[in-house]
Amino acid sequence: MMTPRERWYRVSSHPAKWPDRVCKEFIGGFGSCSPLDQEPYGLKAIASYVGVARYLDPQPDPIWGYTKVDERILKKFNCDFRYLPRTSWSTYGDPKDWQYLPNGWIQTGCGVLWKPGYGVSRQGVRRMMLAPEDEQPGAKLKTLKDIEQYPYWPRTDDNKTRVALEEKADEARKIAKKMHEETDYAISGGGFAYSAEQHYRVRGFSKWLMDIKRDPDFYHAFATRLWEISKDLAEIYLNQVGDYVDRVSVTPGDLGTQHGPMISLEDFREFVLPYLKKSLALVRKYTEARTFAHACGSIHLYVKDLAEVGLDMIGQQITPYTFHMEPERLRKDYGGIMTFWGGIDTQAVLVRYTPDQIRDWVRRVIYALAPGHVVASNHAIQGDVPPQNIWAANEAVEEFSRTVYGSD
Repeated sequence: MMTPRERWYRVSSHPAKWPDRVCKEFIGGFGSCSPLDQEPYGLKAIASYVGVARYLDPQPDPIWGYTKVDERILKKFNCDFRYLPRTSWSTYGDPKDWQYLPNGWIQTGCGVLWKPGYGVSRQGVRRMMLAPEDEQPGAKLKTLKDIEQYPYWPRTDDNKTRVALEEKADEARKIAKKMHEETDYAISGGGFAYSAEQHYRVRGFSKWLMDIKRDPDFYHAFATRLWEISKDLAEIYLNQVGDYVDRVSVTPGDLGTQHGPMISLEDFREFVLPYLKKSLALVRKYTEARTFAHACGSIHLYVKDLAEVGLDMIGQQITPYTFHMEPERLRKDYGGIMTFWGGIDTQAVLVRYTPDQIRDWVRRVIYALAPGHVVASNHAIQGDVPPQNIWAANEAVEEFSRTVYGSD
């Protein structure tokens, strides 16, 4: 029987190698794989349904809503991954350093503003959403000089800041080393370097698009500044944990809609891919871990290019409702060069399908994508998903793992 770590490295090879069973991250404890803890169901209902009493406080994130999942729940679902604690290794900064403004808004790293949105966790933490673009400081920049003088760039060159970051990286190293040496799980940690999503959150989405068409020099100057900051953060972190992680997030960000990609392939190649390529090269300097990317929406158009620059796995939007993201199409077009992540649809399947229909969907996904596949939800599981549907999907995953992979 393979260890979870061995299983992960086999499915993320290209072409993928057959493991002993399906590689699972359903349910996982990482960001967009984790269940939220909101009414009417959420993590509490899941814990109760699978018999985990007094589950640990999930510590919901006010921006993303993601939760820390109790180890006992991860074991119930045979999750192959374990996760380093979320840290400050992105330009959004450490949540401890966020500014909570008098109007109820939050200002995170790079000056990005968030306002109260929908959903409240069981702990009373309200979900936040991006504030309007015309309120964002980054959207007001007009010249190359403005970029240089922008007051909200993280100061990774400041001695005090650097010492603090290095101390946090050393703490992360100790945790990662312990997890790597004392468990056989695939250790997942960190998200590094430039992403277009990060760019358009700081700059504003419409300004991001207009810069591509109207002012490419401004776009690249802004992207380069983001890249340089992210590079510094990644190097501090990866220098410490690189030997102990098995999976690292290096993502272009969300670049798809339900009906197609956000930008043309030509624009993707000019304005996004070069920075992602540099990010992947940076990661390779410090670790042999596989790389993966969460990317919402229809990103079929970009997959070949992503594989060619060295991305190992992409997901999670394998769904019947997003253009050209059907599992059969993805396997046919890119199965030999990319591992796919996700497929357990939370948009409709888990919410509205009957148990038999859920089983049929799981069967379709596993048969189509094996062996280059990590089974996971296609995004965080919202509080409107009944726990019996989640368990029905899990039982179907286990059933078809035996059928397709020949596991006991």
